Amino acid sequence: MRTSAECGVRSVEYTSSDADTAHLTRHSALVTPNSKGFTLLEVMVAVAIMAMVLVTLLGLKNKTMQDVMLAEHMTTATLLAKQMMTDTIISKQRLPLEEDGTFPDEEFKEYTWKKVIAPTMFARIMELRVAVLWHEGTRQEMVELVAYE
Repeated sequence: MRTSAECGVRSVEYTSSDADTAHLTRHSALVTPNSKGFTLLEVMVAVAIMAMVLVTLLGLKNKTMQDVMLAEHMTTATLLAKQMMTDTIISKQRLPLEEDGTFPDEEFKEYTWKKVIAPTMFARIMELRVAVLWHEGTRQEMVELVAYE
């Protein structure tokens, strides 16, 4: 059988005149000679805490992935809208019109567009609106750019 010094238990010597240390026994209060490990309650509490932390981290990971996908769609839609607006400005279309459609490239098939050219209260200035739409889950998202020419 091992002695307490071999098991890593530190014993404390005290004198009765030491009032501050009178509550200590020969062996440490945390480790008794009969203890062999953690109690079932301690293990269950530790497992419950770890489970709560893991569930929280998984939820955070899923939310982060959704946010990344939304940011990617918004970036793509903004670039598509900018391209369409630039093409419309270069073509110098000045007649009021309202169009919509899809993008010809296969990689942008989930996006649709709407273009509106409308007069303003100033005679020579037209308002150009280009919107790119897509579905994010069950809701429809949109990026809209506006220019005055």
